[in-house]
Amino acid sequence: MKHAKFPLRILLVAERQTHASPIERALLAVGHNVTGVVSATEDLALAAQRFQPDALLVEVETSGRELLRTLRRVYERRPLPMIVFVDRSAEEDIRTAIKGGVSAYVVDGLRANRVIPVLEAAVTRFLEFQALRSERDEALAKLTERRVIERAKGILMRRRDLPEDDAYDVLRKMAMNRGRRMVEVAESIITAEEALAEH
Repeated sequence: MKHAKFPLRILLVAERQTHASPIERALLAVGHNVTGVVSATEDLALAAQRFQPDALLVEVETSGRELLRTLRRVYERRPLPMIVFVDRSAEEDIRTAIKGGVSAYVVDGLRANRVIPVLEAAVTRFLEFQALRSERDEALAKLTERRVIERAKGILMRRRDLPEDDAYDVLRKMAMNRGRRMVEVAESIITAEEALAEH
């Protein structure tokens, strides 16, 4: 889910039907689709796989460690905004929930008119976090590639007695001639050098 899609497909996890119905009505009233309503005791990772929701909305009396572990598994398999409404909660549960990927954790605040603003804030927070994580992963990947290229360049400089710029040019030409990315050629040079070193 790279950007918010409206209407959202929402999987509703409810402990009590008396609370599920007003939440479902509030979601439907603004055009969201409730893809399914399941119990908190069900396998939520399996339910998320089956219903393919854009967001998970949970309404329970207390979160409990088992539910929080389950939500973490859901997030690890398929990251998506998760909103939890609980009647009461320990501070530790709140921290565990947020660490486990929950985008919004609301204690003693289930009102039908609050569901939509909380949902929208949670989706926005989730998307911003995903964008930041994607940028971080991209930056780390580029840094790793640069280190690999620098190492291969050093090997070429040493093996062929080349200045730095010439070693870079050789590496670039090798990549062009083989129709491969520079980092791939650099990795093969490092692998060959390590194999030579072993013998």
